[in-house]
Amino acid sequence: MKRIQIGGASLGNLLLRFVQGLIIGVGGILPGVSGGVLCIVFGLYQPVMEVFAAPIRNLKKHFALLAPVALGAAVGCFGLAHLVGAAMQAYPAYATAAFVGLILGTLPALLRTAREKPASRGSAPAFFTSFVLFFTLFLFLGREDGLSIVPNFFWYLLTGVIWGVSIVLPGLSLSSILIFLGLFAPLVNGAKSLDFAVLLPVGIGGIAAIALLARLVNRLFARYPAVMSYIILGVVAATTIPLIPTQFASVADFFVQVCLMVVGFAVALAFDRLGKRLGCE
Repeated sequence: MKRIQIGGASLGNLLLRFVQGLIIGVGGILPGVSGGVLCIVFGLYQPVMEVFAAPIRNLKKHFALLAPVALGAAVGCFGLAHLVGAAMQAYPAYATAAFVGLILGTLPALLRTAREKPASRGSAPAFFTSFVLFFTLFLFLGREDGLSIVPNFFWYLLTGVIWGVSIVLPGLSLSSILIFLGLFAPLVNGAKSLDFAVLLPVGIGGIAAIALLARLVNRLFARYPAVMSYIILGVVAATTIPLIPTQFASVADFFVQVCLMVVGFAVALAFDRLGKRLGCE
């Protein structure tokens, strides 16, 4: 059967990337989930960093890859913000369990990618160092004695900076930090209502942070590919383990969460296999 081509890419490829962007957009506002980590697990992190580091030179190179992802992320973040907010309030454990399964299902592919890089003596220390640092940070942000801040332009600007850093430095969960600061609900409400008093400072802060950090990260990947790959693997492992459910309301609740994790795991494996079949690069 002949494949439908759009701009040199198959329709299946475009739909796959759109769905990946949708998951990134939704996951970016889920507590404990990092948009940067989701970019990694879908094999999009380095192309995104290349575009951020040198947009004029690299946007054309990666446009066909990233355009459907960006569209999906926008739909996921803004179009589904209300739905995600309602789901997180009604079924927070179930939503998190599904995303934990999704991330766990990508770990084999991440390990395979890291092993494909040229060997380096610093790979193992890099993995353990990043794991310990981000695991400690995640536990700190998960404390229940969070701060209570009155939202204003400065705090929304800082929210944007944190958002940008969480994309460039995968594993740093925007939503976890915002929950700790008491800014998660105002941001979600601003996204739902398209309130530019919220979105404008967030956008300014995010773009500034990305512009300052992306080039540095891109150079580190070019110079130390194996070390950076294992750092990222450590970050993903460290930020996923604390999310794994350990408390259950009942036996039925236990089985529902386990089933959702299994479904997420299976979806991740399906994405990996489908991406290979469609020739996603």
